[in-house]
Amino acid sequence: MIFKMFTYVLLLGIIFITGSLAVQEESSEFALAQRERRVKDVRLAMDDGTKLWTRIVLPRGSSFDDPTANITAVMDRSPYGYWGIESLTDLYIPKGFAAVCQDMRGTKRSGGRFSIWHSDADDGARTIQWVSEQIWSSGSILSFGASADGLASFTLLDTHPEELDAQFIIWSSAQGYPIIFPGGAYRHSLADSWMADTVRTWESDRCIDEVKANEQPGDWWEPLNMTARHDDFKVVKWPTLLWAGWYDIFLVGQMIAYDGYKNHADPANLNDVKIFVDPLGHCQEGAAEFPTNTVAGRSALPLLMSYELYMSTVTGQPFGNATTEFMPYRHDVKDVTFYVLGALEDDASGNYWTTMDNFPEFVATKFFLGEDGVLKQNSGEGTGRTYKADPADPVPSLGGSNLFLACGPYDQSPNLDRSDVLTYTTEPFDAAMALTGPLTAHLSVTSDVVDTDFYVKIMDVYPTGEHKLIQEGAVRMRNTIFEDMKEGETYEVDVDMWNTSYVFSAGHSIGVTVASSNYPRFSNNPHNGLSLLDPNLFNQNYTATNGVLSSSYVTLPVVSLDQLPRSHVIEEINEKFADYASYGVDLAEKAKQGFAFAAENQEIRD
Repeated sequence: MIFKMFTYVLLLGIIFITGSLAVQEESSEFALAQRERRVKDVRLAMDDGTKLWTRIVLPRGSSFDDPTANITAVMDRSPYGYWGIESLTDLYIPKGFAAVCQDMRGTKRSGGRFSIWHSDADDGARTIQWVSEQIWSSGSILSFGASADGLASFTLLDTHPEELDAQFIIWSSAQGYPIIFPGGAYRHSLADSWMADTVRTWESDRCIDEVKANEQPGDWWEPLNMTARHDDFKVVKWPTLLWAGWYDIFLVGQMIAYDGYKNHADPANLNDVKIFVDPLGHCQEGAAEFPTNTVAGRSALPLLMSYELYMSTVTGQPFGNATTEFMPYRHDVKDVTFYVLGALEDDASGNYWTTMDNFPEFVATKFFLGEDGVLKQNSGEGTGRTYKADPADPVPSLGGSNLFLACGPYDQSPNLDRSDVLTYTTEPFDAAMALTGPLTAHLSVTSDVVDTDFYVKIMDVYPTGEHKLIQEGAVRMRNTIFEDMKEGETYEVDVDMWNTSYVFSAGHSIGVTVASSNYPRFSNNPHNGLSLLDPNLFNQNYTATNGVLSSSYVTLPVVSLDQLPRSHVIEEINEKFADYASYGVDLAEKAKQGFAFAAENQEIRD
């Protein structure tokens, strides 16, 4: 039920900010196009005989029997059903595109068992082939995918169908393992809740167990780790638009995907990938925190760019090199566009949009975790600090990149008085300091148990005492060093805290915490070294004495403010298309009605 609300919010957020796309056609014409479209539902057989429910929608005035139609299709394959995300492809019908919507195997009205994306490369390629062979088809297929649908779109790198001519992927990931097991720690809330809410009731437990059985990287994850193999990107011969979010559950997979498409694809197409990073991604709850320069925490720009992307495959104009009716500011919008985060207070540095040809070069700057709790740029002396971590009393999760939990830049202060949370803080800054790029930590750690976790958080420390979360990372030792820890030994581990673009205002400080639990975002670790599926996992709980040496440090991507110029063009685009909010709300209300209709017809399970 929770995820149904998310998919409705996704529809609301996207359609709300892009109602103007329809208004450019005049709302009556758009409505007419919707009423007079041609719809056909088929059960398309895959290579193994499994039949997948597939809906094809042709634009007004078209016919399924017209060999001269020459229509290009926008395809979305989804586990959420037609009224989940698939129907978003309808946005492109008024411009003459067909919409192809398919329920992934084992979900909604399709047959088979949910394969956890292991069959999607083949299923997607088979569907593309079938669509391209239809009498009305131009032979060109454009991929659309948000969230789980985007994962299916990324798997097409494995099969790279010849008919695939563009990809638009929203808040998704080309990686599997680092999303579900970042640093080897199991994202309990995300994985368990998503499976239970999305996959058929009798299949969800099987899927959860299958994921837990593969808690270490290995062959099982290969179909979902496109970005682990740069050779996969060499097959890319099509333009791509990626839409990510700084507080999104999939951020790291989207950022690494951008690097793959940009730097490892066909050399002839290196400039045909663009990325847009908003503040939130899936974290719609955080919209209230970003009222400036956004609409419902979003921007209209990536949807406008998607029209340009898809139209470029029809007109032959290069993606991003021509002014179109959808992109009147085309030459002012570069390949990389993102929101620069800042403190959530009046007159704070940050909280604006920027656009540039590439992400800025940064200076990787180390801040050491001093024994005195001070975060400083020179390595401190001393042995470090220790704490006891009791599995029976885990540190509660507060905000961050979540889906089923509270998300966004939550204040971490409620956890800072705990004896099992180590806190480190810089001196307040005299002037604003900016970060843009990847955040990492290198920890020198000890423990008296065979297995434990380490969770690192980066925060903005306000003069008022609030500690607002920017990013965080995890390490589960048994899935990182692949052996039992030994008391008295020191272990060196790296923690990936994903990426950000953030400006600390003058008077603010950088804060870092280290702890050994973060529940329920991550599964609790009983410190016994047993696997997630071991029936005795929680029958043997041990309090750990963990140590963090003063040689530990975080590495932050420091940039100058001059490298992050404010783009007033993006703000103008947001203001322009916010005028059509009422029309977007009407469309979103229709989407909500679609949910009710689908529920009555058991299209979406309760």
